Amino acid sequence: MINSFFDALFLSIPFYASHPYMMPFVGDMYVSSKHKKLLLIGESHYMPEYSFVHHNAEAWYNGTSVLNQEEQNWCNTRGTREGKSGRFGKEIDRCLNMVMPSGENGWHQVAFLNYFLRPADCATGIEDLWNAYGDKEIDCEQAIRNFINVLEVLKPDLFIFLSSRVCKQAEGFDYPKYFGGNLWDWTKSQGIVDYIYTNHPSSPHWNRTMPSYKKSNNLTSRDFFSNWLRDKWTST
Repeated sequence: MINSFFDALFLSIPFYASHPYMMPFVGDMYVSSKHKKLLLIGESHYMPEYSFVHHNAEAWYNGTSVLNQEEQNWCNTRGTREGKSGRFGKEIDRCLNMVMPSGENGWHQVAFLNYFLRPADCATGIEDLWNAYGDKEIDCEQAIRNFINVLEVLKPDLFIFLSSRVCKQAEGFDYPKYFGGNLWDWTKSQGIVDYIYTNHPSSPHWNRTMPSYKKSNNLTSRDFFSNWLRDKWTST
């Protein structure tokens, strides 16, 4: 089940007011005495192969884009997590249940959103969308503003970027205009204990080591993710 406690606050965020089907997923066990509050951050949704409604960034963000039901279903954050959609959803569910068995859908123990708010084209990535149609700066600024708003609503103890690309964008943005500092310092000031990144769970890199990331201790992303959950998430 979904925890709808935060919905009124989500709907006060400009982007979700015009794109309510993309509101973050919050599991009914997100707040629990068994573990800390954990937010997982993915990369982006995708659109059906025929769709072009998301190609115009200005129309997408000002809310004038009109999506049909299938397009809304493809970027329905809550629906994808309820259904443990794709390799991404099933792999994370497996890891969550391995560390903190729930007996059902491990996603119900966490909260989730996709960082980039404009979906990518079917079977491609957000970088391909930028290469084809531009507006990377608009997407990155909209993403960080929205991410800050979500953190202020959910007040997680921990969060994980499930994409090195997303972490790089979030940490590398022009923070002084928002925080007067950097992401790490700001999250600490908000009571967030720690955050990390992994490679994308749908990518072959999920099962490879991350030698350039010292925190990973040269583990694969999958093993690093699971070990970090045991060390940080389950200690209350």
